[in-house]
Amino acid sequence: MKIRIDIECLYKNTKPVCIFYSADSSVSKTLSSKSSLEIDLALRQKDRINIDFVNKDDQDDNVVIIKKMIVDGIDLQHFIYKGCFTPRYNTEWYEEQKPRPPVVYSPCTELRHNGVWSIDVTIPIWKMMMEEWTNDER
Repeated sequence: MKIRIDIECLYKNTKPVCIFYSADSSVSKTLSSKSSLEIDLALRQKDRINIDFVNKDDQDDNVVIIKKMIVDGIDLQHFIYKGCFTPRYNTEWYEEQKPRPPVVYSPCTELRHNGVWSIDVTIPIWKMMMEEWTNDER
């Protein structure tokens, strides 16, 4: 399935590297300061789109910010805020933190540590969105 992801990155020298994957496929990309990526991932009827930030550089303090995600031509708009980020903290840094940072960040669109951001999706995307909106009790 065609997925477009708009990402902004902050870095001085170390361009962030992310692996984009689902249950059945993956692609690795080196990102620039502003990237609009077109990737093709095989998605099951119930799946998860994952972004694994793999080269966090503590000296450079590189960061990945997810701005927009379009799946099968449909903008997920505020659905990206349902994504969650599970960091892989630097052990030395983590041990020094008082209080300890969370195990999972949600909502989250900024990847400031190595780790995996993920969002659950159901195919077809339009049906997933309609069901979410009709079940919204706000």
